[in-house]
Amino acid sequence: MGIRSASPVDLVAVMASPAKTPGDEEEDLARAMLRRYGINMIGNLGPADLQQMIGGEEYQALRLLAAIELGRRSGMSAKGQVKTINGPDDIAALFAHLADENREHFCAVLLNSKNGIIGIRTIHIGTVGMSVVGPREVFREAIREGAASIVVVHNHPSGDPEPSQEDIDITIKLAGLGRTLEIPLHDHIIIGHHDFVSLRRRRVL
Repeated sequence: MGIRSASPVDLVAVMASPAKTPGDEEEDLARAMLRRYGINMIGNLGPADLQQMIGGEEYQALRLLAAIELGRRSGMSAKGQVKTINGPDDIAALFAHLADENREHFCAVLLNSKNGIIGIRTIHIGTVGMSVVGPREVFREAIREGAASIVVVHNHPSGDPEPSQEDIDITIKLAGLGRTLEIPLHDHIIIGHHDFVSLRRRRVL
């Protein structure tokens, strides 16, 4: 019936399978991935995380990411309205799924000149209570996509969104580099289990 009739499970299973025909194992894996991340978030995983999940050769993970990225770029080039960010609440709603993650995810939202989203990137996935984020990695993605500004987001697996001193320090560092590169940092959102904190509202920015 054609590729457009395939379910998300079928599509992920085909791309993750080393064989010509995916079997039950690949379909079970695809279902588990989609349950955990959703179809919109798989493309934000790194090759190492995907390889650990699907096993096999590194190229299998890279092939899956390449297919998702191609679809993302194709979708962005099609006519349609780009989601516009009007404030911290919009960002918090967009990343509500991070509230239940047991590892810290540090993400960048890339915006155009009208605050429309042109891309979302996961910069780092760490263990509980640890995030190693370099400003260079954050702005590399922004420059590559031609972003006019960015917002960064991360979750606290503890559930408490109160910013640590490390959170404040990285925010100040990112804001300074953003001014230098003329890609301003609009906000840093911290996601907790039931609430979020905007560091702009806290006047850190």
